[in-house]
Amino acid sequence: MSLLKWLKHSFFLMLRNRWLQFGQRLIELRLSWVFAPFSFLYALAVFFRNFLYDCSLLKITKVTPVVVSIGNVVAGGTRKTPFTLALARALSHRSVAILSRGYGRMPDEAILLARRLPQARICVGKDRVELARTIQDVDLILLDDGFQHRKLHRDIDVLLTRKQPDHYLPWGFLRDSPNRKADFVFVPDSDFTLVVKRILDLSFQEIPTIQGWKVDIFSAIADAGQFKKTVESLGAEIIRTRNYFDHEIPDLQEFSHVRPILCTEKDVVKLPTTDLPIYYLEMEVQIAASPKKWEMLIEKIEETIDNRRTL
Repeated sequence: MSLLKWLKHSFFLMLRNRWLQFGQRLIELRLSWVFAPFSFLYALAVFFRNFLYDCSLLKITKVTPVVVSIGNVVAGGTRKTPFTLALARALSHRSVAILSRGYGRMPDEAILLARRLPQARICVGKDRVELARTIQDVDLILLDDGFQHRKLHRDIDVLLTRKQPDHYLPWGFLRDSPNRKADFVFVPDSDFTLVVKRILDLSFQEIPTIQGWKVDIFSAIADAGQFKKTVESLGAEIIRTRNYFDHEIPDLQEFSHVRPILCTEKDVVKLPTTDLPIYYLEMEVQIAASPKKWEMLIEKIEETIDNRRTL
């Protein structure tokens, strides 16, 4: 990352973190309703934007490969990247590209995908239409967090959603209309779960167990509480917890060699070189209650690719 990009990234994180801290304080004081006027304006903007696309008043670009978006309508983690990873693996016999956002942020999801999917093409950038135009030779394009990216035509929309909040940002967590239709809807922790595949150190050596370990943990993800529960379920005793905002770069100076340190795979990809005893959990999606729905999704994608090839 260049110095200029690093400065822009740091400035963006500082502003966002201050805003999140302010919002969290208002929630604690039961004053979050002060965001209601801004939430109303946001909802109007979302409605107007979707109306323009629905009426073809804003241009939607279609490309040769089949395009599948994986996204949500709320701000926060619904496990889009692990789901995208599982989908790419299930279709690894096809040529697959994954388009991820840039927006000046740390592209930790893209780095994680590149590590886990060496056979796929991982592309990062603000303009995903332009990115899609440069990769016309693949069978399938997956849009990670692509439900709101309507400039690019999607053949299949996959929505990952929990129980919908009542309010739009910044009063609540809605970032898009919950009434928008998707081809497939999956509910995290119901239709699929995340399970620990392996525990690794920074040299990629597998650790058989952390049962009985006393550990420090840190994470910079939306669902830090779930990560803590996962570590505890593995039999480790957590001595110290440090939570950062999503996409924030952890400050390793806050840690020492006294105890093993655990983090997520999404965190470890953005760490600088260190000799700290850091270990991370490699997770994978496990289809729980709805294997048939998953099979239908795979079959639909395969059918769409085959039909596109015959045109």
